[in-house]
Amino acid sequence: MSNLAQITREIRWALWLTVAYIIGWVGFAYFSPEGKGVLGFPIWFELACLYLPLLFSLATYVVIKRCFKEIDLENTDE
Repeated sequence: MSNLAQITREIRWALWLTVAYIIGWVGFAYFSPEGKGVLGFPIWFELACLYLPLLFSLATYVVIKRCFKEIDLENTDE
């Protein structure tokens, strides 16, 4: 796989993760039921500001380990 193809693939993954995070945050923040969560905060806050970032930290770790590769940026022959 060429460097350009790998870079394009990594950009796509980063954009999809970003869009999914924004959709998840808006969904949890604005469309969650009312009430208290497990930790005593409002449920929307726990979902949008505590659990979602933890989930996406894990998702980002998995994507980086599986999809991103080391690229030599000094070698521009390809």
